[in-house]
Formats: sequence, structure tokens, C-alpha cells
Amino acid sequence: MSSSPAPIERTRNSDFPYKFKITKDYTQQTSWKLDQPFIAEWLEINKDGLVTVKTNKSGFAWDGCTPKWSIFHLFIIGTPDGHINYRTMKPYTYHASLVHDALYQYLDTIPISKVDVDLLFRDMLGNFFFRGFYHFMVKHFGGKGIVQKGVHHE
Repeated sequence: MSSSPAPIERTRNSDFPYKFKITKDYTQQTSWKLDQPFIAEWLEINKDGLVTVKTNKSGFAWDGCTPKWSIFHLFIIGTPDGHINYRTMKPYTYHASLVHDALYQYLDTIPISKVDVDLLFRDMLGNFFFRGFYHFMVKHFGGKGIVQKGVHHE
């Protein structure tokens, strides 16, 4: 896989209900080993498995655990993100959903299988009570219709 994949235009409806935004790059160490790094506009995975969600100049926004819908711009309904963890002051699923959403944004081009991406999501949920259920849902319903190129499927 090329270390500089062709640019992929990622667009969303402007009304999409993003809930969270980071303004500083976020990193997550994984056990993944790559022959060469994966570098894209919003995501980088180095050879030693360090995943970086990049903010660029505008920040990286995501909706938390999916799906979610904005109702008349008054409120958002959809998959709950869990209550606020008093240690981090973020919902329990915050970092797991951040990394998972960034990886899924490039699921068709990253050199990591969907299985491994979903397992990372599960592991990042830590002791979240519904982690098994959330993992089941992304495993069976996430990334529908996306074809991964050049990735070994288990």
C-alpha cells in the first residue's frame, strides 16, 4: 500500500449532527504492525501502530457512537455515548468513537481489517458496561457496503 494514498473526497450533509470536536491531534497506540505508514488528510497510522487522528487547521468533528439524527435542529436522537466519566469529563465512549470514526472514514483504504478496527473500538471502551453490545453492533452493522482493498479478511 502506498504511503500517500490518492486523495479521497469525504463529504457529509451540512446538517449532520456532529457532537464532538477535537482541536489537538489525538493518538492511540495499537499492536498493529505495518510495512509502511498510512498517511491521509485526517488519519495517520505509523509502522508501529500509532494511530493519529489529525485536526489540521479546522479540528476533527464526529458524532460519537452512530447513528444519530438531528431533529429540527433542536435535539439529537440516536445511540447514547454513555454518561460523563468524572475522570476525563467526557462520555465513556468519547475516545473509542473518535478513533473508530476516523478509521471508518478511511475503511476502504487503510491497511487494517474491519475486524481489527472493531476490536480496537471494543478494547478502547474499557469497562463500559455496554461494550459487548456496542462491539456487536459495529461488527455486524458498521461499514455496510464498504469494500476494503488489499486487506486480508478473516
